[in-house]
Amino acid sequence: MDKEFQKFIADLRLQRRKCPWAAKQGVAGQLRELESEIKEMRKALKKSDLRNLREEYGDVLWDALMLGVIAEEKGLFPMRKALAGANAKLRRRKPWVFGKEKVRSSAEAVKRWNEIKKREKAAKKRE
Repeated sequence: MDKEFQKFIADLRLQRRKCPWAAKQGVAGQLRELESEIKEMRKALKKSDLRNLREEYGDVLWDALMLGVIAEEKGLFPMRKALAGANAKLRRRKPWVFGKEKVRSSAEAVKRWNEIKKREKAAKKRE
């Protein structure tokens, strides 16, 4: 999967260089594209169209990662830091997956996630 991911990112960067439409996209425009693809994914899911769902999922990934490529180009943030930050947040907020904590139900998992999130947000405000 690493090779596929690297190829995917390389193709996004190539598209930015070689496609006039893609080259002129900014963060706001790319976000609109992502929102459009999410709507299409939602429609496929509603229809239980699994083949189309897979295709739309790929389009959502394409647009979400293209957003990262654009943000990186514009000097907003390095994509690797956004990915590392998202992974670190997931690991912090799910100690029952990545630590020793136990949860017994989906509801308990959501409750713990929200408690940890609330605590993190409060700590940020104090900084």
